[in-house]
Amino acid sequence: MRPVVLFLLLLTGCATATGRQDNRNLGNCAWRVCVRALNTASGRAYQAINREPVPATIVLTFRSPGNLQPGAHVPIETVVPAESDLILVHMRNVLQDPSIGAELSIAIDLGASTTEADVDYAYAVPFGGTRARELIQGFDGADSHLASMRYSLDFAMPQGTPILAARAGTVFYLQDRFTRGGPNPDLLERSNLVVVAHSDGTMASYGHLRLGIRVTVGDTVRVGDWLGSSGATGYVGQPHLHFHVGKRLLGAPGRTIPIKLIGRDGHLLSLEVGSLIAPGREAR
Repeated sequence: MRPVVLFLLLLTGCATATGRQDNRNLGNCAWRVCVRALNTASGRAYQAINREPVPATIVLTFRSPGNLQPGAHVPIETVVPAESDLILVHMRNVLQDPSIGAELSIAIDLGASTTEADVDYAYAVPFGGTRARELIQGFDGADSHLASMRYSLDFAMPQGTPILAARAGTVFYLQDRFTRGGPNPDLLERSNLVVVAHSDGTMASYGHLRLGIRVTVGDTVRVGDWLGSSGATGYVGQPHLHFHVGKRLLGAPGRTIPIKLIGRDGHLLSLEVGSLIAPGREAR
């Protein structure tokens, strides 16, 4: 039977975006991560190919093992390092009838809960301009930032405010095709956003951006580089920037993690709801 690929959705808490598929005859793919079956002398092996700058978490579930060894129905979860290939499992044939194929589902999520984040890193303010902006959602888990999205930040700001990279890294995902937004759940998956991978394996998500993102996948960005402009795309009640850092795009634990923000003067900023946050410095 043909394997079923379940590629996970990239969520920003207030909005979501579907994963980018990259099918290059490597097998069953989501984003730039693929799983392919390899025939061996004694059975079959499953290989992962990860071409993303972050780890990938892959779960294989044999819903029907077919002619493969007993016990194949137990889910097999593996973290595949960034930019690497890895054999996930070798399965032994117990029957020689090749017509009895296994029924397999493959779940792929970018990032890994085992990533060791640099907890001492202080992130720059992720927006520019000339005026301070109010923090309207913080780390208290209130409103729409619940459960795995608890450690997310929302900054109220008018559309068109520059959105800046809060940490250096590589742009590995973006969505830039929507113009509508509002408090309508039907718009949940229609937010423009940018996701940047960092050197410690974490990733930052900048959501609800205006159409016309200024970076492309593969770009290297510095702190303060202009990623795009704030907007109100997707599921929003008012124009704002959604910002969070996480170890995984969707899975838990680690979908969002607590971080520190640092101001232009080098001091740590209060992240209590209602705080006025001065803009960051644009890179020159």
